[in-house]
Amino acid sequence: MRRRLIRVGGQVAGLVVVTLGILSLLFFIIRLSGDPAAILAGPGASPEQIDQTRHALGLDRPLWMQYREFLADTLTLRLGDSLLTQRPALDMVLDRLPATLLLAGSTLLTVLVVAVPVGAFAARYHGRLGGRAVALLTAVVQAVPNFLLGIGLIWLFSLYLGWLPTFGSGTAAQLVLPTLTLAAFTGARVARLLRTELLEDAGADWMRTARAKGVPGLRILVRHALRHAALPVLALLTVEVSYLVSGAVVVETLYAYGGIGKQLVDAVFNRDYPVVQATVLVVAVGVIVINAVGEWLMGVLDPRTTA
Repeated sequence: MRRRLIRVGGQVAGLVVVTLGILSLLFFIIRLSGDPAAILAGPGASPEQIDQTRHALGLDRPLWMQYREFLADTLTLRLGDSLLTQRPALDMVLDRLPATLLLAGSTLLTVLVVAVPVGAFAARYHGRLGGRAVALLTAVVQAVPNFLLGIGLIWLFSLYLGWLPTFGSGTAAQLVLPTLTLAAFTGARVARLLRTELLEDAGADWMRTARAKGVPGLRILVRHALRHAALPVLALLTVEVSYLVSGAVVVETLYAYGGIGKQLVDAVFNRDYPVVQATVLVVAVGVIVINAVGEWLMGVLDPRTTA
């Protein structure tokens, strides 16, 4: 018990250090991207008006003073107000977070529902035409950039067939294309990994023993082989969380989906520092927590991984 508490404490401390490091790096990088005062003052503003706007925002103070205030606000979760809307930046991010979580959840569900049967099929019929075709298809899907795939899906299902909307969020129909676009790469990777793991297990002693006892092939696959391959698949999905975050930025922008990815892009273009910092804080904490949960689940499936 004591060892577990020490380990959890170390993970929490690491979470805090990594998050503060990411935010500190971001603080200096985004201030090199341009002056938000010129954007807020408007295209026809005079230099005096821009200076007044900069003073009102506190951007004319020395950088070290801004950084000190930034650290104090971050440690108390007071991340400031949006420079554009004057709303609390963290509240704006949390308002958009459910839409992104819904997209991420539907993506993971699609990956599991589609990739697991596809990977199992490719492994079971790996020497036949069907298995080879599926293996080739997953390789092609994995190689296609998600923005290019998204454009293709928009053309097919929205412009040509007219079945689905091209943008927006809030309805099930508006969730379909972003989910398919985001799930394609991860689903292809999971299917290929599962196929590889199942093919490696096919020659294992316990597989030969089960077949010698007359256990049906489908039962071996479902009750034994898939369970044995679950650990590497879970490890891959845990790593793929970071891809889902970065991919959500592209996909949400492409489909004008109302999540934090689209909000982050808008905030970067508008030099809305507080919103960018709040978004990165929420994403960083989410990724680290999900990685910790994934590590715990791998420990439950195989206690040797936490030894």
